[in-house]
Amino acid sequence: MSRKVILYILLALGIVIIGGGDWLLYDSTTGDNPEGNPVTINIPQGNPVIYEQSLYTMRGENYELYIYDNGSILYIEEKGLRFPSPEHPATRTWSTGNFTVEQVNNLLAYFENSGLGKLDEYYSFPGKPNDNGPDGSFTTSDMSFTIIVNSDNLNKKVTAFGYLSPDKDETYPDMPSPLDDIYGRLRTIAMITEKIASENIE
Repeated sequence: MSRKVILYILLALGIVIIGGGDWLLYDSTTGDNPEGNPVTINIPQGNPVIYEQSLYTMRGENYELYIYDNGSILYIEEKGLRFPSPEHPATRTWSTGNFTVEQVNNLLAYFENSGLGKLDEYYSFPGKPNDNGPDGSFTTSDMSFTIIVNSDNLNKKVTAFGYLSPDKDETYPDMPSPLDDIYGRLRTIAMITEKIASENIE
C-alpha cells in the first residue's frame, strides 16, 4: 500500500489520534451535495462517544461512523483509495443522521453490558484452510474492524483484522463475540443516514 493511501486513511477527516480516549476532529469541511452544489459539513463539537471503522486495504475502501452524545450521527464512505488517478479519483461521501439522547444512552448501555469491555485490544484471524490452493495455504480477509466506545462507564478500543464474511460483508461470525453483533448494529445505523455531500479526495 502506498504512502499516499496510508495518509488518506489517517487524515481523512476521521480520527487522527486514536487511543487513550484522545480524539482530534475537524470542525467543518466542504463538499458537494448530490446536486453538485457546494455544501459545508459541520462536525459536532467534542468527542464522539462511539466510533467505528471498517477498512478494506486491498479494495481501497474505508468506512467510518461517528455517534455523539447529543444524538448527532456522521457516516463517511471513502472509495478508490488504493490506486487513485486523475481519471478515477478517490472519493469521499458524507452522510448524517440523528438519534435522541435516549437512543444514544440505550446504545451505550448495550455496549457496556455486551462484554466488549472484557475483550483484548487486538485480534487477528489465523486463516481458513484454502482447499483450492497449495498445501498448507490459508485464506484471510483484508478487512480491519475497529470499535471505540468512550462513555462514562466504558472506555474501550478493540480491533479485529482478517476475518472472513460469509455473506458479502453483512456478518463476520468468526470475530470474537460480541464484535459481529456490534458490526451488524452499527451497519444498520450507517445505512439509515442521509447522504448530504460528496467530494474527490485530492
